[in-house]
Amino acid sequence: MASKGFIEILRLADLAKARQSGRYDAQKKQWVGVVFEVSGQRLIAPMGEVSEVLSMPDLTTIPLTKPWLLGVANVRGRLLPLTDLTSFLSLSRAPVRPSQRKVLVIDQPGFFSGLVIDAVLGIQQFTSAQYRAESLPSDSPLAAYNHGKFVKDDEEWFVFMPSLLAQDQRYIEAAI
Repeated sequence: MASKGFIEILRLADLAKARQSGRYDAQKKQWVGVVFEVSGQRLIAPMGEVSEVLSMPDLTTIPLTKPWLLGVANVRGRLLPLTDLTSFLSLSRAPVRPSQRKVLVIDQPGFFSGLVIDAVLGIQQFTSAQYRAESLPSDSPLAAYNHGKFVKDDEEWFVFMPSLLAQDQRYIEAAI
């Protein structure tokens, strides 16, 4: 299983590439996030809201829960509830190899949860000038958890906020 070290290695690798290419400027305010995919949609979560990235662990199912709650996994002595984010959001499932699936661990005061996603693509850095306060369309299942986007090299990177998911009563109440 990967731990916080995995995210740190990704961050350091990106920092090394940035310094080597000359795109790193310590004077500019940097925003750093973990890039991941859910149902073919590329999203980015703030680095401060994702405590670690894991490979898919062994899990134990829990009876009488909603289908999107896959079960719990023992992660270093703590029980981590695992949510299939694609299923929770009622998105269509993109074809993904099982080895690509990862778990974003959200560890905030009073909230410890794992979001099973299709793939982690790395870490991306942005400046505050690249941020746009434009959200996903309101009919998107991801809209309630979106907080703007970053635009870089003619690509859009929509921000997914796990802290907003942690406040959603539908997510908190997983029992049938």
